[in-house]
Amino acid sequence: MSEWLPALKSRNYRLYFFGQGVSLVGTWMAAVAQQWLLYPTLTNNKSLLGVASAVNAVPTIVLLLYAGVIADRTDRRVGVLIQQILYAFVTFTLFFLVSSGTIQVWHVFVATFLVGAVFAFDMPTRQALMIELVDKKHIASAIALNTGIFNTARVIGPTIAGLLIASIGIAPAFFINGVSFIAVIASVLFMNIPRYTKIEQSDSVWGQFKGGALYIREHQQIWIPLLILFLLSLSTGPLVTFLPVFAHDIFHVGELGFGLFQAAFGFGAVVGSFGFSKLYQTIKDKHRFLAGLLIIISLSMAGFSYAPLFIFALLAIFLGGWAGATLMTLVRTAVHEHVPNHLRGRLVSYYSLVLIGGTPVGALLGSAGVGTIGIRLTVLLSALFFGITTLILTKNLDKRYIKFI
Repeated sequence: MSEWLPALKSRNYRLYFFGQGVSLVGTWMAAVAQQWLLYPTLTNNKSLLGVASAVNAVPTIVLLLYAGVIADRTDRRVGVLIQQILYAFVTFTLFFLVSSGTIQVWHVFVATFLVGAVFAFDMPTRQALMIELVDKKHIASAIALNTGIFNTARVIGPTIAGLLIASIGIAPAFFINGVSFIAVIASVLFMNIPRYTKIEQSDSVWGQFKGGALYIREHQQIWIPLLILFLLSLSTGPLVTFLPVFAHDIFHVGELGFGLFQAAFGFGAVVGSFGFSKLYQTIKDKHRFLAGLLIIISLSMAGFSYAPLFIFALLAIFLGGWAGATLMTLVRTAVHEHVPNHLRGRLVSYYSLVLIGGTPVGALLGSAGVGTIGIRLTVLLSALFFGITTLILTKNLDKRYIKFI
């Protein structure tokens, strides 16, 4: 196993991997529960799903670049511990409100906002810590494994959540998520990491922020894939946000069908994540490889938007999950392998910003589209936009910069 997945040779990374895996299952359960709580449990307003996505993203977008600088200036392990405790506090609060029957829409929006704020600091801190746990030659393996466990949880969590919600209600999903944060806390506490030594910083926070931006601007092998990733998050925003509407209104498959949608996407992403290294080594023409991924993502979205049957929609979303995870693993590896450790937190924050920042914009545009041209046509137009813009961009790229890895 260690020869196939060399990052697992590191004891510290194994602890991180399994702790993160448990926590992510709970996170995906809570994500499904929260969407179903907003629509159709508390309201019949589909547009609130898009608004909630934006509310979650606003504090993340505002704080993320600053958080990346903080991740490079402080003890990353302590940061991860604090962030997990804050996550657990918000989640258990939602559990008590739902189980007591006092939950209201504004509670959900406040919780969503707070989670977005914590996530802004969690993402760069946790990702930078992860890379410290393995040898540099095993970075690609660590990233593929991390993406794989994320998407494995995306299969398991929504499936369990769908079954729980359909049988005993929404509250247990929040409780399980709260408990799951203990796994990350325990894994970090048991890591054997050298004691943190504070480094005297010659630059101010603002100076370090500008330094990260300048580094990206000067390295096309970083900013080109980041731009493609932004277009991906922008274009898939409507589909991700209004997935409950497809389950409830279009295919009439209820909570379980919604969970299966999430699971199908996650299963495709698992296959893409764990198969990335072998596929990348096999395909020699990386320019066509990238273009092929972009076409597959666009076609899978278009196919999902007008799928005549639920089973066809599941197949389309599985294919999109595979291609999307493969593309994202490619981009993440490119970022980490071209970044020195003292800049890693800042560069991860930029990666996270483009990944997250496009989704709420796409969600809000999707909210407007749903009310005017309908949900199917909204997703179809998003698919066409993604395919056309990214293929034009790829066609004009110097092929030297496609060799990211």
